[in-house]
Amino acid sequence: MKISLQLKETNMAIVGTGLMGGSILKSLAGSEKRPKKISALDNDIEVLKKIKNLKLADYATDNAQEALFDADLVVISLYPAQAIKFIRDNGKFLKDGCIVTDICGVKREVIDTIPMLLPEGVLFVGGHPMAGREHKGFDCSTSDLFLGCKYIVDEKDSEGKALVKEFAMALGAGQIVESSARNHDELIAYTSQLPHVLAVAYMLCAGERNVDEFSAGSFRDVTRVAMINDEMWSELFNENKDMLVDEIAALRKGLLELEELISDSDTEKMRDRMKKAAQMRESVHEIKKS
Repeated sequence: MKISLQLKETNMAIVGTGLMGGSILKSLAGSEKRPKKISALDNDIEVLKKIKNLKLADYATDNAQEALFDADLVVISLYPAQAIKFIRDNGKFLKDGCIVTDICGVKREVIDTIPMLLPEGVLFVGGHPMAGREHKGFDCSTSDLFLGCKYIVDEKDSEGKALVKEFAMALGAGQIVESSARNHDELIAYTSQLPHVLAVAYMLCAGERNVDEFSAGSFRDVTRVAMINDEMWSELFNENKDMLVDEIAALRKGLLELEELISDSDTEKMRDRMKKAAQMRESVHEIKKS
């Protein structure tokens, strides 16, 4: 099957219009590559009213068949388990030649399962924009959420990959990275999930102490992502637990090493570990850019 559609020629359906789906709508509203038709699907009637009032979609509905029947590109903006269930329940409404993509923060389960549920002639291209906020819901969505972000796309060959990449760039992505699902989940366990685990554990260490008058930049930096969407992140942790528990174990080992050095007043080794950490951080390309 040869897919040659450009984004501005497509009928697009966005499934789920919370923080991420709402931000997709707002990002595309100002894009010269806006699809010729956008359908928004959500079960929240009040959110659909807001989408209509803001003219963010040509069609806003809570009826899956109405949203999907003519879609050339379907973007599933749901949590992983919801995304899989949605396709299981509604894949029958997708037309031949349709391309389906997702924005889930873990990839193995989604990429292994969704293609098996799709009708013949429908393609799936896994995706993950590395963007988000500490808050959730449509009212927190923004038009610049994806601006400059890294957008991960499944590395497997697919006729639909070019269109998904064009979609990512239309959102404002700064870089597209192709990756296998396993490599994605392994690295995301370290770069994204572990910092959230650390922030939650660190924040809970405050106990009943009043830390407000003694908190400054270091505290804000470490605890920012403790303002966590517990429903989404608990699911992401569970979906990727084999990778994540290994990273937690490595962190625990590092903390125990530092605890021992501090207990022994081993300043030389302490400084050595600090210098190595500083050098490693400095070498990260994203840190250099910022």
